[in-house]
Amino acid sequence: MQLRLNSTAVIAAGAAALFCVVAATCLFGGYGYLRLRPLPTPTLSFVESVRATATADALEAARQPTPTDMPTATPEPTATAPPAPVPEEPTPTVTPEPTLEPQPTATTAPSAPPPPPPPTNTPRPQPAETCRPPRNTSLIRGPYLQWVRPDSITIAWETIDEVDSVVEYGPTAAYGSTATDCDWTTHHEVTLTGLNPYTVYHYRIRSSGQVFPDGSKDHTFKTAAGPGQTSFTFAVLAETQSGIPPGHFDRYRDSADRDHPRSAAKIQAINPDFYLHAGGLVFNGSDLAAWDDFFHFEGNLMSNVTLFPALGESEGAHYNYFRIFHLPNNERWYSFDYGNAHFVCLQIDGQGNVNPGSEQYQWLESNLANSDKPWKFVFFHYPPYSYGPVGSKPEARPVVPLFAKYGVDMVFSANDRNYQRFVVDGVTYIVTGGGAAYTGKLTGGSEFPPVFMERTKHVMRITINGNTLSSVAYRLDAEGSEMDPFTLTPR
Repeated sequence: MQLRLNSTAVIAAGAAALFCVVAATCLFGGYGYLRLRPLPTPTLSFVESVRATATADALEAARQPTPTDMPTATPEPTATAPPAPVPEEPTPTVTPEPTLEPQPTATTAPSAPPPPPPPTNTPRPQPAETCRPPRNTSLIRGPYLQWVRPDSITIAWETIDEVDSVVEYGPTAAYGSTATDCDWTTHHEVTLTGLNPYTVYHYRIRSSGQVFPDGSKDHTFKTAAGPGQTSFTFAVLAETQSGIPPGHFDRYRDSADRDHPRSAAKIQAINPDFYLHAGGLVFNGSDLAAWDDFFHFEGNLMSNVTLFPALGESEGAHYNYFRIFHLPNNERWYSFDYGNAHFVCLQIDGQGNVNPGSEQYQWLESNLANSDKPWKFVFFHYPPYSYGPVGSKPEARPVVPLFAKYGVDMVFSANDRNYQRFVVDGVTYIVTGGGAAYTGKLTGGSEFPPVFMERTKHVMRITINGNTLSSVAYRLDAEGSEMDPFTLTPR
């Protein structure tokens, strides 16, 4: 009886122990398994294998060899094969370099043409025509030419919506070259580089998804003359005064609206290499509608001939001016070379300071002193000498000694709306304020008598031919008659 109880106890104890062991194994062993072997999550090689499969499917659909087909012999050696000759039958050793993980399909694929773009997480350059998904828009103004140089030029325009910027260009209307800025904007500015000097190019503007219905026609531009060239032509005008408001300014507005197209057409007929504007472009620089008027009258000219403007009193150094134009230096005062001539634009408009010691004065003296060009021209708005109702402006007088000292040949200004020519200390000063606005009377007031003056609307043509300068003004009458022709030699 005692033995029987002990056996039963032993059996029960053994069963209990076995139960504990099993339970412990399930509990701790299972937990350890879960802890040491977490559920699989997608890894880079997993993602890459999915991409590789998609690429392989695309290759197969296009009847291209895929990486899985490559163990068989191919007409051309693969880019990843070792340098040893390829055997007639593939062997396990003729494979891409072994790695711990499967590599992306495009990395190990052959370079036989033309493989699809490799799958990658790194951004790659996109074709110029597809910077971003295209969208349609319309032009507000432009295109127009800015800051021409012997090997480059800037082309600008504005659109209603933000899109990218594309310029097609070349020696003929077939173009052949494209410059693209993928940034979306409403104000577009594309600089073409690597051009030949004094060469005519054709161009048109568009976005990546659209040739603008209102701006797709062919335009041309001419690059600047190089330093060795000694002949070229430029035009000068001022006081177009676009955007004069209605009301008591009606007669002034009618005058400007009537004659601005005439001045633009006359400059087109002159066919200059570029032209200068001595300020008074619009009636109010803060009024965008005034700038719309300016481009309405002068936009076609500006799309084919480069304009270099100066700030005038009516522009008010407003932000609109600097948004529209793209000029050298700080855009208030700047200089550029063209052939054998040096041109300087100053801000003498009631806001720019040219007193000795000022930033602009110091810049001007250094700029003129460092130019070795035989011809030197300066243009700005306020006239140092004038017989008009505005008269000579003392704000412009501080720089007059610099013109005489550094051999400036001609100075163009405006503010008074008529034509006047002075010669002071060997420097020829022209008041050329007859671009379109209502003209002002010649009333006297300058201590230096003018060589020639006339109250008339006009534009000027200046021709450089080696050491000879020929100047003539054209009245904006029906005949376009000539006025005050003269010649100069370099100082």
